[in-house]
Amino acid sequence: MTKVAVEVYGCAANHDDGRLVRELLRREGFEVVEDAENADVAVLLTCIVRDSVDARMVNRMRELERVPTVVAGCFPEAYPERARKLRPDAALVGPRHLDRIPEAVRAVLRGDRVEFLGEREDIDWKADAPRELPNLAAIVPIAEGCPNRCAYCAVKLARGNLRSFPPERILRRVKRELERGAVEIHLTAQDTATYGLDRGTNVVELLEDVVDLCSRYGARVRLGMFNPGHAYPISDDLADLFASRDDVLYRSIHMPVQSGDDEVLRRMNRNYTVEEALEVYRAFERRLGYFSFITDVIVGFPGETEEAFRNTLRFLERTRPHILHASRFCRRPGTPAARMEDQVPEDVKLRRSRILHRKRLEWAEEANRELIGETVEVTMVMEKWGRDEHAKKTVFRGEVPEPGERLECRIVDASHARLVAEV
Repeated sequence: MTKVAVEVYGCAANHDDGRLVRELLRREGFEVVEDAENADVAVLLTCIVRDSVDARMVNRMRELERVPTVVAGCFPEAYPERARKLRPDAALVGPRHLDRIPEAVRAVLRGDRVEFLGEREDIDWKADAPRELPNLAAIVPIAEGCPNRCAYCAVKLARGNLRSFPPERILRRVKRELERGAVEIHLTAQDTATYGLDRGTNVVELLEDVVDLCSRYGARVRLGMFNPGHAYPISDDLADLFASRDDVLYRSIHMPVQSGDDEVLRRMNRNYTVEEALEVYRAFERRLGYFSFITDVIVGFPGETEEAFRNTLRFLERTRPHILHASRFCRRPGTPAARMEDQVPEDVKLRRSRILHRKRLEWAEEANRELIGETVEVTMVMEKWGRDEHAKKTVFRGEVPEPGERLECRIVDASHARLVAEV
């Protein structure tokens, strides 16, 4: 039996694509293995979100030059010429063509070279195509691509424009995951708030149906990241749903603001103001009180002045995120931001990122320690740890509950990274 190794890098959507590809290969009679160096064929599901990740993809392609390889995912779709130059022998498969992976594997085994890239109309197949058995936490994409045009984003080059999956297919997929033992459903997309803009519906309507379904199985729902611009018009409805169904929905939102300065947001081509982002935050604050706020910030975007950086700090001091992902701006080939003037020097980026690193640890520990002494509900999504009702990682002192169990626990300690509970 031909051995195929599948390596997955990057976001939640990529990891779900990995489950899809592994199941496709098994159904086509291939043996899926872990060790790429000793496999007959290697399949790389690549990521390009930052230059450091891009470099890792390049190195991995070179390391596997003696192994017949299928380079799939975002790298070959966004940068096909680079992929061809790096691995002229490899097959290239974009994110919307993953059903052609078995065909690509057979081609490289014969010594042939094929490419399946570009836009594709019939993308709905991805919504409920079979996946390998899930972990207790199942990732369920609700769309491919997004309508945004952020100046720094290379993922747009790979994932394309928004294609929301049909709600009935998403619900069918969710039900299948629940029937196979999932206790958490993680709905994901490049921007979950854009769901339905191309279908005359919205993410609130979808979420209501998913929550109703998951409640019948005693499972939790985690909504993936959404941008403030598209969340703003529906923020009241979304926050109302979170408040009324917090028995199912985690009290947690991931809203990447990227900057707390309106001029920087304009240059980024983000479709919102700082005040609109704050109003989305306030909508959840008013209804939920304590909730886990996760955000992302880009430090040193072209034209970011000291005053602009201070504005970002002010936004973060107001919201005090429980988790802050702060990254230094990097020029991604093919993006408008890579060609912008007023590039910020690397030493300035480093200084600003160090400030945010110290702050993020302070804010995270402060937020987590507020829960010491509280009783919370924990869902065991892994063998040795679970998530509390705010989706915070929770480990145990003493007896550890069984995987899949959902139970009330008392928080006895906390750090910036996790809660510590006792049953």
